[in-house]
Amino acid sequence: MSDARQHDRRQPDSHRYIVYGTTVESEIPLTSVAECRQPNAPVSTRIVLGTDDYFRARSRDIAMDPDEWIQHVALPDGGLYLRAEGVFETVVSADGRHAVCARLGDTDDRSFEANLLNFVLGASLMLGGEEPLHATVVQLGSRAVGLLGESGAGKSTLAAYLIGQGAELVTDDMLRVTFAGDQTFAHPGPCRLKLFDEAARRFLADAVGAGSFNSVSGKIMVRPHAAAAPSHRQVPLAGLFLLEEPLPGAPADAVSMRRLAGVELARTLIASTMNSRYHTPARLSNQFRFAERLARALPVFAVAYPRHFAVMDRVGEEIRRALEP
Repeated sequence: MSDARQHDRRQPDSHRYIVYGTTVESEIPLTSVAECRQPNAPVSTRIVLGTDDYFRARSRDIAMDPDEWIQHVALPDGGLYLRAEGVFETVVSADGRHAVCARLGDTDDRSFEANLLNFVLGASLMLGGEEPLHATVVQLGSRAVGLLGESGAGKSTLAAYLIGQGAELVTDDMLRVTFAGDQTFAHPGPCRLKLFDEAARRFLADAVGAGSFNSVSGKIMVRPHAAAAPSHRQVPLAGLFLLEEPLPGAPADAVSMRRLAGVELARTLIASTMNSRYHTPARLSNQFRFAERLARALPVFAVAYPRHFAVMDRVGEEIRRALEP
């Protein structure tokens, strides 16, 4: 029996949650997302617990890459096998609607949940035909801005600064984008932000006491004090900002902004999608279509600045200026 048919019926001990604008049914209790109070809401993804025997059978012929912390392997049936050593192991069905998961090692609950939601739901959305972005998003007034960049680029730190100035967190690490007519929307993720200790204490000091250490990233996970209660509502997305290092020879405190276009714009958007190691022809086609549509719908800027707290005010000013009509 296939994974989808085997786990198609709701289990009596499962829970339903709203996250990224989708309904998730999970046998694993989640604490960072809101419960779904609509019993008849259609379920987008089911997360069920898998046995050791199940994973031994599914991973028997998979060659693991010892240089990779997380394994991404496309399965013959179109599904995706993911394994983060010491954190979790999962098989996501080809249609993205079912994920069989297991916990590995003794990772703390919040770190396990954060990685599970990012990787499993990112894979689920991607296999379902969407292209979630590796991005952190904050809401400035009535509009949201997305921060792009590789891990360590400073997305969460800049988001914490903006939140300390009155913005609200929409999502950290992963952004689900949807379109309606000529508008583009960001969907809220778990209400938590991962920060290194100095940035957390500088910008969100009131939230640090209730935070927890993320043993996987080495950061503190906090619920930003300026963020409202978890919302299911999508937020209009006004622009995306790629965080870059200053050019060689630039003044030590230089902050610059430029709008991306052409090949650089397409490359940036495709490189910012989640699950970059999944390269099936259908997925590549989806990536190009998504990048084209997003490029037509939103301005995308590159903001270059030294990673010093002293320039954050100017970075924030540049972002707000770029959004002016």
